[in-house]
Amino acid sequence: MNHSSLLVFSCAAALALVGSANAGLIASFQLADHPDGNINPPPYGVRFDDIFNVAPFNQPGNATFSFDAFDNVVLSVFEDAPNDYRITIAGTVFGGVDAGGSYGFGAGAYSLFFEYEANVSPSGTGWIVTNEDPLNDGTITSLGNPDVPNGTVFTLEDEFGNPPGFSFAFLQDEHRLAGHPQANQGYWVGRGWFEGHGGITRDFLFIGKVPTPGAGTALLLGLGFVTGRRRR
Repeated sequence: MNHSSLLVFSCAAALALVGSANAGLIASFQLADHPDGNINPPPYGVRFDDIFNVAPFNQPGNATFSFDAFDNVVLSVFEDAPNDYRITIAGTVFGGVDAGGSYGFGAGAYSLFFEYEANVSPSGTGWIVTNEDPLNDGTITSLGNPDVPNGTVFTLEDEFGNPPGFSFAFLQDEHRLAGHPQANQGYWVGRGWFEGHGGITRDFLFIGKVPTPGAGTALLLGLGFVTGRRRR
């Protein structure tokens, strides 16, 4: 097998692997804290009041978690079948009980994962989850800190908001960005509610940056660079 044939075979094999791992992926967005959270600072992308007010912790308080600390929280949109959409929000966040500009109990890193499998539909340049469903749920999992042991899991289930009449939205609509540097910069805004054992406020509020290239696109760019080097 000559070099050209080997390269074509390698590219095809690599793309097949990427395709199987990301089947149906149609868009992904890098997420960041929204600048207009009601109890900012510290800034945050998700709020879960009284998350730690359960045994064995029994620590009440408004808790927030920042998407910016590790800068790796991503919202991905999949079309698993024609007009069958799914959204995931996944990454590492940092937070704990809000102590007015810093964190108190539970301060540390957590793994966030939430998946909307039902009632997802396109809306303009974004997506909306029109109603709550048992299939839409997630977790916040401690990665270990002096207060909350590694592997401690807190569960989340989506909740229909009334108003405005949906459980989650990710829209390019400037929601609560007026007066902030992020206004009129083309950001998407994610917001929604979820159920849990905590206090009254349990919600997402974050912004989405320019869509990040999908894994397949990144691989193609990398392979293009390799083939370019081989031709020189």
